[in-house]
Amino acid sequence: MRDPVRETTPTLPTPSQDARKEAALGPRSLEKHAVLLSNWDCLTHLEVQQPSPSDIPATVTVAAWNIERCKRVAESAAVLRQSGADIVLATEMDLGMARSGQHHTTRELAAALGMGYVFGVEFVELGTGDPYETSLFADVPNDHGLHGNAILSRYPLENVALLPLDEGGTWFTGTPKNDGQFRIGGRMAMAAQIGGVTFVAVHYESESDAQGRADQTRRMLDLIEAEYGQGPCVIGGDLNTAGFANPRMSGAEILANPAPVEPSFSAFQDAGFAWQSANAPGMTTRAAPGRPVRYPLKKLDWLFVRGVAASDPAIFPAVCDRGDYLSDHELITAQVAL
Repeated sequence: MRDPVRETTPTLPTPSQDARKEAALGPRSLEKHAVLLSNWDCLTHLEVQQPSPSDIPATVTVAAWNIERCKRVAESAAVLRQSGADIVLATEMDLGMARSGQHHTTRELAAALGMGYVFGVEFVELGTGDPYETSLFADVPNDHGLHGNAILSRYPLENVALLPLDEGGTWFTGTPKNDGQFRIGGRMAMAAQIGGVTFVAVHYESESDAQGRADQTRRMLDLIEAEYGQGPCVIGGDLNTAGFANPRMSGAEILANPAPVEPSFSAFQDAGFAWQSANAPGMTTRAAPGRPVRYPLKKLDWLFVRGVAASDPAIFPAVCDRGDYLSDHELITAQVAL
Protein backbone atom coordinates (compact mmCIF):
# COMPACT_ATOMS: atom_id res chain seq x y z
CA MET A 1 0.00 0.00 0.00
CA ARG A 2 1.18 3.54 -0.72
CA ASP A 3 2.57 5.61 2.12
CA PRO A 4 0.87 8.78 3.40
CA VAL A 5 2.04 12.09 1.94
CA ARG A 6 3.13 14.76 4.44
CA GLU A 7 5.53 17.08 2.57
CA THR A 8 4.03 20.54 2.06
CA THR A 9 4.59 23.46 -0.26
CA PRO A 10 2.85 26.82 -0.73
CA THR A 11 2.52 26.18 -4.48
CA LEU A 12 2.13 22.67 -5.85
CA PRO A 13 4.51 21.74 -8.69
CA THR A 14 2.58 20.49 -11.72
CA PRO A 15 3.64 18.19 -14.57
CA SER A 16 4.01 19.75 -17.99
CA GLN A 17 1.68 19.01 -20.89
CA ASP A 18 4.53 17.17 -22.59
CA ALA A 19 5.08 14.98 -19.52
CA ARG A 20 1.39 14.16 -19.36
CA LYS A 21 1.25 13.38 -23.08
CA GLU A 22 4.27 11.09 -22.74
CA ALA A 23 2.66 9.30 -19.80
CA ALA A 24 -0.45 8.61 -21.87
CA LEU A 25 1.52 7.01 -24.71
CA GLY A 26 2.38 3.34 -25.00
CA PRO A 27 1.39 0.49 -22.70
CA ARG A 28 -0.15 1.49 -19.38
CA SER A 29 1.28 -0.84 -16.76
CA LEU A 30 1.30 -0.82 -12.98
CA GLU A 31 5.10 -0.60 -13.11
CA LYS A 32 4.95 2.55 -15.25
CA HIS A 33 2.29 3.97 -12.95
CA ALA A 34 4.42 3.35 -9.85
CA VAL A 35 7.32 5.30 -11.39
CA LEU A 36 5.06 8.26 -12.21
CA LEU A 37 3.44 8.13 -8.78
CA SER A 38 6.79 8.42 -7.02
CA ASN A 39 8.50 10.85 -9.41
CA TRP A 40 5.89 13.55 -9.97
CA ASP A 41 6.11 16.15 -7.20
CA CYS A 42 2.40 16.95 -7.38
CA LEU A 43 1.72 13.42 -6.11
CA THR A 44 4.26 13.57 -3.28
CA HIS A 45 3.47 17.03 -1.89
CA LEU A 46 0.51 18.92 -0.45
CA GLU A 47 -0.28 22.57 -1.08
CA VAL A 48 -0.96 24.50 2.13
CA GLN A 49 -1.98 28.12 2.67
CA GLN A 50 -2.77 29.13 6.26
CA PRO A 51 -5.68 31.47 7.10
CA SER A 52 -5.34 34.69 9.03
CA PRO A 53 -5.00 34.03 12.78
CA SER A 54 -8.38 33.48 14.41
CA ASP A 55 -9.62 32.03 17.69
CA ILE A 56 -11.53 28.77 17.36
CA PRO A 57 -15.05 29.03 18.81
CA ALA A 58 -16.66 26.35 20.95
CA THR A 59 -18.96 25.29 18.09
CA VAL A 60 -18.20 25.35 14.36
CA THR A 61 -20.20 24.57 11.25
CA VAL A 62 -18.60 21.74 9.30
CA ALA A 63 -19.54 21.22 5.66
CA ALA A 64 -18.83 18.30 3.36
CA TRP A 65 -19.34 18.80 -0.36
CA ASN A 66 -18.41 16.96 -3.53
CA ILE A 67 -18.36 20.11 -5.69
CA GLU A 68 -17.98 18.21 -8.99
CA ARG A 69 -14.84 19.96 -10.26
CA CYS A 70 -15.97 23.29 -8.69
CA LYS A 71 -16.72 24.72 -12.13
CA ARG A 72 -18.42 27.82 -10.67
CA VAL A 73 -16.17 29.09 -7.89
CA ALA A 74 -18.00 32.31 -7.01
CA GLU A 75 -21.41 30.66 -6.96
CA SER A 76 -20.10 27.72 -4.91
CA ALA A 77 -18.60 30.17 -2.42
CA ALA A 78 -21.99 31.88 -2.09
CA VAL A 79 -23.69 28.58 -1.19
CA LEU A 80 -21.00 27.81 1.37
CA ARG A 81 -21.34 31.31 2.79
CA GLN A 82 -25.09 30.79 3.11
CA SER A 83 -24.48 27.52 4.97
CA GLY A 84 -22.29 29.30 7.53
CA ALA A 85 -19.44 26.84 6.99
CA ASP A 86 -16.29 27.38 9.08
CA ILE A 87 -14.54 24.20 7.89
CA VAL A 88 -15.17 22.67 4.46
CA LEU A 89 -14.32 19.06 3.60
CA ALA A 90 -14.23 19.42 -0.18
CA THR A 91 -13.90 16.69 -2.79
CA GLU A 92 -13.55 16.72 -6.60
CA MET A 93 -11.53 19.96 -6.79
CA ASP A 94 -9.73 20.85 -10.04
CA LEU A 95 -6.44 22.61 -10.67
CA GLY A 96 -5.73 23.64 -14.25
CA MET A 97 -8.48 21.64 -15.97
CA ALA A 98 -10.17 22.95 -19.11
CA ARG A 99 -13.58 21.78 -17.88
CA SER A 100 -13.34 24.16 -14.89
CA GLY A 101 -11.83 27.09 -16.76
CA GLN A 102 -8.21 26.19 -15.87
CA HIS A 103 -8.81 27.60 -12.38
CA HIS A 104 -7.07 26.57 -9.18
CA THR A 105 -10.48 25.99 -7.68
CA THR A 106 -9.37 25.29 -4.09
CA ARG A 107 -7.18 28.40 -3.88
CA GLU A 108 -9.85 30.62 -5.42
CA LEU A 109 -12.67 29.17 -3.31
CA ALA A 110 -10.63 29.62 -0.13
CA ALA A 111 -9.82 33.22 -1.07
CA ALA A 112 -13.49 33.97 -1.71
CA LEU A 113 -14.37 32.59 1.73
CA GLY A 114 -11.43 34.13 3.61
CA MET A 115 -10.10 30.69 4.53
CA GLY A 116 -6.84 28.78 4.43
CA TYR A 117 -6.59 25.35 2.84
CA VAL A 118 -4.69 22.16 2.23
CA PHE A 119 -5.06 20.53 -1.19
CA GLY A 120 -3.84 17.09 -2.24
CA VAL A 121 -3.93 15.41 -5.65
CA GLU A 122 -6.10 12.35 -6.12
CA PHE A 123 -5.52 12.09 -9.87
CA VAL A 124 -3.44 13.63 -12.61
CA GLU A 125 -5.94 13.63 -15.47
CA LEU A 126 -4.57 12.52 -18.84
CA GLY A 127 -7.75 13.53 -20.64
CA THR A 128 -10.40 16.22 -20.36
CA GLY A 129 -12.86 14.25 -18.19
CA ASP A 130 -15.98 12.18 -18.63
CA PRO A 131 -17.72 11.84 -22.03
CA TYR A 132 -19.88 14.95 -21.49
CA GLU A 133 -16.85 17.07 -20.53
CA THR A 134 -14.80 15.59 -23.37
CA SER A 135 -17.52 16.53 -25.86
CA LEU A 136 -17.11 20.15 -24.75
CA PHE A 137 -13.34 20.38 -24.22
CA ALA A 138 -11.72 17.65 -26.34
CA ASP A 139 -9.69 20.25 -28.26
CA VAL A 140 -8.70 22.33 -25.20
CA PRO A 141 -5.57 21.05 -23.40
CA ASN A 142 -5.47 21.13 -19.62
CA ASP A 143 -2.98 23.63 -18.23
CA HIS A 144 -2.07 21.33 -15.32
CA GLY A 145 -4.53 18.43 -15.22
CA LEU A 146 -4.86 17.97 -11.45
CA HIS A 147 -7.89 16.77 -9.51
CA GLY A 148 -8.12 16.14 -5.77
CA ASN A 149 -9.54 16.79 -2.33
CA ALA A 150 -9.11 19.69 0.09
CA ILE A 151 -9.85 21.00 3.55
CA LEU A 152 -10.70 24.71 3.78
CA SER A 153 -10.67 26.33 7.21
CA ARG A 154 -10.98 29.65 9.01
CA TYR A 155 -8.54 28.27 11.60
CA PRO A 156 -4.93 27.03 11.39
CA LEU A 157 -4.31 23.66 9.77
CA GLU A 158 -1.78 21.41 11.49
CA ASN A 159 -0.29 17.96 10.86
CA VAL A 160 -1.67 17.69 7.34
CA ALA A 161 -1.47 14.36 5.53
CA LEU A 162 -2.79 12.63 2.43
CA LEU A 163 -4.04 9.14 3.32
CA PRO A 164 -4.06 6.74 0.32
CA LEU A 165 -7.04 4.36 0.22
CA ASP A 166 -5.65 2.07 -2.48
CA GLU A 167 -2.46 1.32 -4.38
CA GLY A 168 -3.53 3.46 -7.32
CA GLY A 169 -3.24 2.60 -10.99
CA THR A 170 -6.76 1.29 -11.55
CA TRP A 171 -7.64 4.31 -13.70
CA PHE A 172 -4.28 4.13 -15.54
CA THR A 173 -4.18 0.49 -16.60
CA GLY A 174 -7.89 0.32 -17.45
CA THR A 175 -11.12 2.31 -17.73
CA PRO A 176 -13.35 1.42 -14.76
CA LYS A 177 -16.29 3.34 -16.23
CA ASN A 178 -15.53 2.28 -19.82
CA ASP A 179 -15.71 5.93 -20.79
CA GLY A 180 -12.14 6.70 -21.83
CA GLN A 181 -11.00 8.43 -18.64
CA PHE A 182 -7.30 7.76 -17.89
CA ARG A 183 -5.65 9.01 -14.71
CA ILE A 184 -2.51 8.69 -12.61
CA GLY A 185 -3.08 8.31 -8.89
CA GLY A 186 -5.66 6.69 -6.62
CA ARG A 187 -8.44 7.34 -4.16
CA MET A 188 -7.42 9.15 -1.01
CA ALA A 189 -8.46 11.13 2.06
CA MET A 190 -7.13 14.58 2.96
CA ALA A 191 -6.51 15.03 6.72
CA ALA A 192 -5.54 17.88 9.04
CA GLN A 193 -5.86 18.81 12.68
CA ILE A 194 -7.71 21.97 13.67
CA GLY A 195 -7.81 22.91 17.33
CA GLY A 196 -6.73 19.42 18.36
CA VAL A 197 -9.50 17.72 16.36
CA THR A 198 -8.68 15.64 13.29
CA PHE A 199 -10.70 16.52 10.18
CA VAL A 200 -10.77 14.26 7.13
CA ALA A 201 -12.16 14.90 3.63
CA VAL A 202 -12.63 11.63 1.77
CA HIS A 203 -13.75 10.41 -1.65
CA TYR A 204 -14.31 6.67 -2.09
CA GLU A 205 -13.91 4.83 -5.38
CA SER A 206 -17.03 5.34 -7.50
CA GLU A 207 -16.75 1.89 -9.09
CA SER A 208 -16.38 -0.12 -5.88
CA ASP A 209 -19.03 -2.35 -4.34
CA ALA A 210 -20.16 -2.43 -0.71
CA GLN A 211 -17.28 -4.70 0.30
CA GLY A 212 -14.81 -2.44 -1.48
CA ARG A 213 -16.19 0.55 0.41
CA ALA A 214 -15.80 -1.36 3.68
CA ASP A 215 -12.18 -2.11 2.77
CA GLN A 216 -11.52 1.58 2.04
CA THR A 217 -13.11 2.49 5.37
CA ARG A 218 -10.91 0.13 7.34
CA ARG A 219 -7.84 1.35 5.48
CA MET A 220 -8.72 4.99 6.21
CA LEU A 221 -9.47 4.35 9.88
CA ASP A 222 -6.19 2.45 10.31
CA LEU A 223 -4.28 5.35 8.78
CA ILE A 224 -6.10 7.92 10.91
CA GLU A 225 -5.18 5.97 14.04
CA ALA A 226 -1.56 5.59 12.92
CA GLU A 227 -1.22 9.31 12.09
CA TYR A 228 -3.41 10.92 14.77
CA GLY A 229 -4.37 8.32 17.36
CA GLN A 230 -7.92 7.64 18.54
CA GLY A 231 -8.82 11.19 19.58
CA PRO A 232 -11.62 13.49 18.46
CA CYS A 233 -12.24 13.26 14.74
CA VAL A 234 -14.67 14.46 12.07
CA ILE A 235 -14.82 12.64 8.72
CA GLY A 236 -16.84 13.90 5.79
CA GLY A 237 -17.17 13.32 2.10
CA ASP A 238 -18.53 11.27 -0.77
CA LEU A 239 -18.57 7.61 0.24
CA ASN A 240 -20.37 6.52 -2.96
CA THR A 241 -22.73 4.41 -0.83
CA ALA A 242 -24.78 3.31 -3.84
CA GLY A 243 -25.97 0.12 -2.13
CA PHE A 244 -28.86 1.92 -0.46
CA ALA A 245 -30.55 2.43 -3.84
CA ASN A 246 -31.04 -1.29 -4.47
CA PRO A 247 -33.53 -1.95 -1.64
CA ARG A 248 -34.97 1.56 -2.24
CA MET A 249 -34.40 2.63 1.36
CA SER A 250 -35.69 5.99 2.56
CA GLY A 251 -33.31 8.49 4.12
CA ALA A 252 -34.68 7.78 7.59
CA GLU A 253 -34.25 4.02 7.09
CA ILE A 254 -30.70 4.52 5.90
CA LEU A 255 -29.76 6.55 8.98
CA ALA A 256 -31.36 4.06 11.35
CA ASN A 257 -29.72 0.86 10.12
CA PRO A 258 -27.18 1.20 7.28
CA ALA A 259 -24.73 -1.60 8.16
CA PRO A 260 -26.63 -4.58 6.66
CA VAL A 261 -26.51 -2.89 3.25
CA GLU A 262 -23.23 -0.97 3.61
CA PRO A 263 -20.85 -2.82 5.97
CA SER A 264 -18.52 0.19 6.09
CA PHE A 265 -20.83 1.57 8.79
CA SER A 266 -19.95 -1.35 11.07
CA ALA A 267 -16.30 -0.36 10.73
CA PHE A 268 -17.12 3.26 11.60
CA GLN A 269 -19.15 2.16 14.62
CA ASP A 270 -16.42 -0.20 15.84
CA ALA A 271 -13.97 2.73 15.69
CA GLY A 272 -16.23 4.89 17.84
CA PHE A 273 -17.82 7.04 15.14
CA ALA A 274 -21.46 8.14 15.06
CA TRP A 275 -23.47 9.48 12.13
CA GLN A 276 -27.10 9.74 13.22
CA SER A 277 -26.77 13.21 14.76
CA ALA A 278 -24.51 14.52 11.98
CA ASN A 279 -26.65 13.76 8.92
CA ALA A 280 -30.12 14.83 7.78
CA PRO A 281 -32.28 12.05 6.30
CA GLY A 282 -32.63 13.47 2.77
CA MET A 283 -30.88 12.20 -0.35
CA THR A 284 -27.71 14.00 -1.45
CA THR A 285 -27.52 13.64 -5.25
CA ARG A 286 -29.17 15.66 -8.00
CA ALA A 287 -29.54 15.24 -11.75
CA ALA A 288 -26.80 16.85 -13.83
CA PRO A 289 -27.73 18.86 -16.94
CA GLY A 290 -26.83 17.34 -20.28
CA ARG A 291 -26.73 13.81 -18.88
CA PRO A 292 -29.34 11.08 -18.45
CA VAL A 293 -31.35 11.49 -15.26
CA ARG A 294 -30.94 8.43 -13.05
CA TYR A 295 -33.39 7.59 -10.32
CA PRO A 296 -33.67 6.87 -7.49
CA LEU A 297 -31.61 9.70 -6.09
CA LYS A 298 -28.96 8.47 -3.67
CA LYS A 299 -27.51 9.19 -0.25
CA LEU A 300 -23.77 9.19 -0.96
CA ASP A 301 -22.46 12.03 1.24
CA TRP A 302 -21.81 11.69 4.98
CA LEU A 303 -20.40 13.24 8.13
CA PHE A 304 -19.05 11.07 10.96
CA VAL A 305 -17.96 12.26 14.41
CA ARG A 306 -15.98 10.79 17.28
CA GLY A 307 -15.20 12.51 20.56
CA VAL A 308 -17.19 15.62 19.60
CA ALA A 309 -20.93 16.34 19.58
CA ALA A 310 -22.79 16.97 16.31
CA SER A 311 -26.21 18.58 15.95
CA ASP A 312 -28.50 20.43 13.54
CA PRO A 313 -27.58 18.55 10.34
CA ALA A 314 -28.72 20.19 7.11
CA ILE A 315 -28.69 19.66 3.35
CA PHE A 316 -28.26 22.66 1.04
CA PRO A 317 -29.23 22.38 -2.65
CA ALA A 318 -26.28 22.56 -5.04
CA VAL A 319 -27.72 25.44 -7.03
CA CYS A 320 -26.88 29.15 -6.94
CA ASP A 321 -29.34 31.95 -6.23
CA ARG A 322 -30.06 32.24 -9.98
CA GLY A 323 -31.00 28.58 -10.07
CA ASP A 324 -27.88 27.42 -11.94
CA TYR A 325 -26.59 23.92 -11.32
CA LEU A 326 -23.34 23.63 -9.32
CA SER A 327 -22.83 19.93 -8.56
CA ASP A 328 -24.43 16.50 -8.77
CA HIS A 329 -24.01 16.33 -4.97
CA GLU A 330 -25.77 18.51 -2.43
CA LEU A 331 -23.85 20.32 0.32
CA ILE A 332 -24.25 18.79 3.79
CA THR A 333 -23.46 20.47 7.11
CA ALA A 334 -23.63 19.92 10.86
CA GLN A 335 -22.84 21.92 13.95
CA VAL A 336 -19.88 20.39 15.79
CA ALA A 337 -19.08 21.29 19.41
CA LEU A 338 -15.32 21.16 19.81
